[in-house]
Amino acid sequence: MARSTDWGVCFYTLSMRIGVRGSRVWQSVGVLPKRLMLVSVMLLLVGTSCRAQTTNPRLLFALPFHAGALSIPQGSFKVTGMAAKSDGDLFGIYAGDHGILFSGSLFVWPQHSYLTAPACRDAVLRSEGQRSLDAAMNRIELQSVTGADVALVLMIPKDSSSSAVRAFVASGNLCADLTFSSPHPISAGLIPLQRIKDILTNLNFDATAAPTFRGAFTYATVEFRNREYDGAAAAYEAALKLVGGSSDPRTLRRVTTDQLSMALGLAGHFNQSKAVNEAAIAIDPTYPLYYYNLACANAEQGDAAGARTHLEQAFQRRANTLPGETLPDPATDPSIVKLQSNAPFWAFVQTLEGAKAP
Repeated sequence: MARSTDWGVCFYTLSMRIGVRGSRVWQSVGVLPKRLMLVSVMLLLVGTSCRAQTTNPRLLFALPFHAGALSIPQGSFKVTGMAAKSDGDLFGIYAGDHGILFSGSLFVWPQHSYLTAPACRDAVLRSEGQRSLDAAMNRIELQSVTGADVALVLMIPKDSSSSAVRAFVASGNLCADLTFSSPHPISAGLIPLQRIKDILTNLNFDATAAPTFRGAFTYATVEFRNREYDGAAAAYEAALKLVGGSSDPRTLRRVTTDQLSMALGLAGHFNQSKAVNEAAIAIDPTYPLYYYNLACANAEQGDAAGARTHLEQAFQRRANTLPGETLPDPATDPSIVKLQSNAPFWAFVQTLEGAKAP
């Protein structure tokens, strides 16, 4: 089925909160309308720890389908972005602090089944070509306080004044690449080598850690932000299976189901989106957004009768939204507007406009 790109408020692009030091930084994606999400929920779901949660925040790297997790102290680094591959095999975080840039990724490397930290380092450098090999200086190893082997290399490109310290950890086919870089030469003394060593010494790497709800949801949300809706749907589905182990299963099940439904809708999988909401209603029939999402799918498929029924059911339950959340206005929703030419249906929709508050 062709992808729908204007599911509007029904299948809106989530405003992704990247939590840094407890601040409220919202990144909307594209031009799709936004719907308010619970700040308290997003505090739980963001991939980086916030100072509001702990006085010792850590950057967390995890994958939705593959065992393994890595975390490092965040310190004063401010997160500037995240990345995720649609196959679920790579998660990255970008950050900066007073001219020092950090980029880190945890990834699966299927063609390398027995990686060690030095082997991962050397394989990555070879894969990047001669320029990286020429820039690589002073390859050394250290061990973190948790026992993880860390392989380092100092990068000094011959044709640039920049410099970087790269660190690698690995086990099996799982590898992490952590880079601390500066636009200045190493001789300028602007790369805080002792601070980087402290971060790496306090690195925690567990190649056997099972995927978690938080890791899967964060991964999915990064894909959603990047409009990788099929990949996002797969990761949200993985998160939904893990929600029972989260801090608030009922609330987070609702949020995750809503996001999964929207990802499927934006990918054009309307029947699958409906099935997700119908399954959720069977166990949690009071949450109104399940019905609202069904109405959106109905409208996309030209089913005015179904859309009316589900809008009625949604607004009958509008008092059961999550704190800080309201039902969208169907009269301005691009999905619902597709049925505007159906006069009886549109007259009904007009009666709902402005009726969002309980």
